[in-house]
Amino acid sequence: MSLERALDRSIQERNKIPIQKSSGKGRTDPSKKLPLHLQTGKYGEEKAAEYLTQIGYRIIAKNVSCRHGEIDIIANDGDEIVFVEVRTRSFGWVMPPEFTVGPEKIKKLKRAARIWTESRKYIGFWRIDLIAITIKEGSGPSIEHIKDITEGIL
Repeated sequence: MSLERALDRSIQERNKIPIQKSSGKGRTDPSKKLPLHLQTGKYGEEKAAEYLTQIGYRIIAKNVSCRHGEIDIIANDGDEIVFVEVRTRSFGWVMPPEFTVGPEKIKKLKRAARIWTESRKYIGFWRIDLIAITIKEGSGPSIEHIKDITEGIL
């Protein structure tokens, strides 16, 4: 077993991400063989959606793409639309996930949210939230929900 494969397996087991197996026909489905950082991101988005559902949000869409980027999750919180950016990191990274969303990313999120709302002629309230997930070895993920990350930003 190569070092890279052993590391992938170790991280997948720690994060409880299913190990992708070959079909046994000599070729693998490229959509099932995601790089580790994409597997971690997908895991984080699944946990974020579960968390939002548990606290009463209704998921409208996931991984919505537009020319200004991608919106990880779009949900309803009562009568408000919430655009959710999900950041997932393993414990021990130099910077925790909540510190990885800078001004440029916020600009892109605001543009994408405007495009989504305008394309649907939505005129109600909306906001952008951040869900920061830290994966810790030996325990479940730590989830921090920061509401309205654009508040105070002009």
